[in-house]
Amino acid sequence: MLIQIVGVGCSKCCQMTADVQAVVVQLGQEAEIGRIDDPQTIVQMGIFSLPQLMIDGQLASFRYRRRRSIEEQLRKTTA
Repeated sequence: MLIQIVGVGCSKCCQMTADVQAVVVQLGQEAEIGRIDDPQTIVQMGIFSLPQLMIDGQLASFRYRRRRSIEEQLRKTTA
């Protein structure tokens, strides 16, 4: 699984990265975790609210509310 955090490096984006890493370990999943942090690329993708989460190239439809929201999204994706 490829998980990408879309954000420009703000504190919320950094926290989301740490939360994603923790949840992946907690759930025992194998995942490559990366970032999309180029502002021009983010705008070209049509993303205007950060941070966002992409899983296997698909933008996840969720609102980031700390670790729990990521855990719910990853469980839904792998179900």
